[in-house]
Amino acid sequence: MNCMRNLLTRNWLQDLSDQQKDVLLGLFIVLVVAVLYYFQWAFYLTGLEGSKVNVDQPERYFWWANDSRSYRSAGEWLFGREVTNAIGERPWLYPFMLGLARTLFGGNAEGVIWVSQFLMWLVSGLFIYIALQNGTKSTILSMTGAGIFFSHPSPLILTFHGMTESLNILLIAILCWVLITEIEDRYYFVILLVSLATVTKPIYLLFLVMLIIYVIAQHKQTPRLRQIGIVALLLIPIWIQLILSTLAIGKPTISTIGAYTFKNYLVADVHLRVEGLEWRESTKVIEDWDLQKQVTYLWQHQRETALAYRRHIIDSNLWTGSFFTLGEGNRLAEFARTANAIAAYLHLLMLPIVIYYLVSSKYWDNKETIALLYICFVIQLLTSGISTGQEDRLMITALPLWIVAYFLVYTSFRIYPFPNNTRN
Repeated sequence: MNCMRNLLTRNWLQDLSDQQKDVLLGLFIVLVVAVLYYFQWAFYLTGLEGSKVNVDQPERYFWWANDSRSYRSAGEWLFGREVTNAIGERPWLYPFMLGLARTLFGGNAEGVIWVSQFLMWLVSGLFIYIALQNGTKSTILSMTGAGIFFSHPSPLILTFHGMTESLNILLIAILCWVLITEIEDRYYFVILLVSLATVTKPIYLLFLVMLIIYVIAQHKQTPRLRQIGIVALLLIPIWIQLILSTLAIGKPTISTIGAYTFKNYLVADVHLRVEGLEWRESTKVIEDWDLQKQVTYLWQHQRETALAYRRHIIDSNLWTGSFFTLGEGNRLAEFARTANAIAAYLHLLMLPIVIYYLVSSKYWDNKETIALLYICFVIQLLTSGISTGQEDRLMITALPLWIVAYFLVYTSFRIYPFPNNTRN
């Protein structure tokens, strides 16, 4: 039996081309190093006083963050164990995963979810690797892109908490891979992935609407009724959320968290600075303001609104660390701030380059893919400006988007560096 197994393995390896062997070797090395990297940090954080990570008892801090407890409540409601309206704020996909784990595994649920999120983290890097392999045809660039993802502290440390980021990053990493493959009708798969991402984090709703319009406009050869039918099926995750929110709070909505955040973080931030109040005082003053009054107030104080919006995007969401890196002298805290600061500079440097690449008639490779990835990234960045106090949580899920987009742009410039390299 062992001889037969060895023979089959040897024949399988012999059937691979040198290029395929090189790709698998690079992937194997990246994944092994990623696992070692993950667990050296996990054990370091477990032994650090004040840390909110415990690899031996993951349940100890799994629900430490307020948001994680609301996700848990929504999951308990889905399985009939709790009366709550949290599903109106927290779309169903991640709470369903939590509720299912607690149903199947009881007191061991947190350990199972942590392992699941560790695997999501690992597989996300794998999809970034193969997406870059498809797009750049370079094992070194693929290893570098996956390494950038794996090395960032925030996605790693979030696997130890009941938060949506691990699932969200996985969906976006798969989306990057699908966009670069030659799968027939891949844009329909993209719609499904963005639908799932939207019922994980509603921040993708605007991109989903734009994507649907784009796909329908591009597929003119497909009968319009058939297009509508296909898209309607792909939006089943959205329909489920609308039904559940109607049952829970009496109205169909993806999430009420956007309106709450807009009022209590952006409007309240502007109000407290204009009126000289504390945050909680401002939230009480504006508690009964409807949307029209909120927008009118912001319009009346345009300068302070612009400054607040700028602070939220740069200071609160880009140039920041992670509030999950707790503990006296935690080395990951400064590491996260440094990584995010470098990324912020990189986004600034790449902005004119990406715009030039997309507008120029000189470059064609992967232009559509890069445009979609970058638009999704920019929308996520701009919509994050209504929130503050989350540190890098709102932007960390965009890691696969900009890693893949930037490497694809670099590869295209490397292949077509001169004006005479144009496509007829």
